[in-house]
This record gives sequence, structure tokens and C-alpha cells, in this order.
Amino acid sequence: MIFSESKEMKIRLRSDQTKMLSTKEAIKTIIKENPDTVMAFDIYEGDELIGFVLVRCFEEQKYFLWEYAIDMDHQNQHKGTKALKEFISYMKKDHGAKEFTTTYIYGNDHAKHVYETVGFVETDVVDEPDCHEVNMAYYV
Repeated sequence: MIFSESKEMKIRLRSDQTKMLSTKEAIKTIIKENPDTVMAFDIYEGDELIGFVLVRCFEEQKYFLWEYAIDMDHQNQHKGTKALKEFISYMKKDHGAKEFTTTYIYGNDHAKHVYETVGFVETDVVDEPDCHEVNMAYYV
């Protein structure tokens, strides 16, 4: 896998997946307005764009996995799990990452499966009237 710095999310998602991520416009703004704390990458397998990842450094060597998605043509082929494992290794080697946190929307069993397969563990659940998320952490 190749992780190439990006200024926007270029992958395509199924319509039911778009509500799981920020909009493409919002992601572009986040990247532009936070150059010191946010890093975004296109994920390539060979020459083919297969995914996108956006992380925010919230403390030295600690990153929040803010957005992570695999292009709709490459889903359900274990590429998401493989790419996330390789991304964590890349961040450890090139950026000294020691910890990742993330959230997923409660009920998104596919995200839960990918994160748990990679080694994330559930830390708590936010269950409020306007927020139903599961918080997870991964220690490198």
C-alpha cells in the first residue's frame, strides 16, 4: 500500500455510507484549516486509488483516526483491514505514532469488525439523544 498526502477525499462511497463520514466539502475544509494537526492520505494499491484516511494529532505521538473509508469498488475484499494495518505501521515508522483513537456510529457492525480485527479495543460508548458512538483505541 502507498499512502500519498491528499488535500481532499476522492473515493466513491455507496449512498448509505455517506452519512457515516463528513462530507467531501467538510473534509477539504478540515484539511485546509488545520495544516499543523491534520494529515490526509489517499490509499493506493499499486496504481489504483482504493481508500482515504484522515488523522488528527491531538497529543504528541497520539492520533485520532477521524475519517477512514475504502472506495465502493474495493469494499468487502479485506482491503480495508489490510490498508489500516499498513497505515498504522506507516504512522509508527514515519511519524512515531504510539496511540490511535477512533469512533464509529453505534450499529455500524462493519466498522466495528474492521477496527477489532486490526486490534482496536472499545473504551466506552456515548449514548445521548443526538450521539450514538463507540469510542475505540489502539496502542502501538
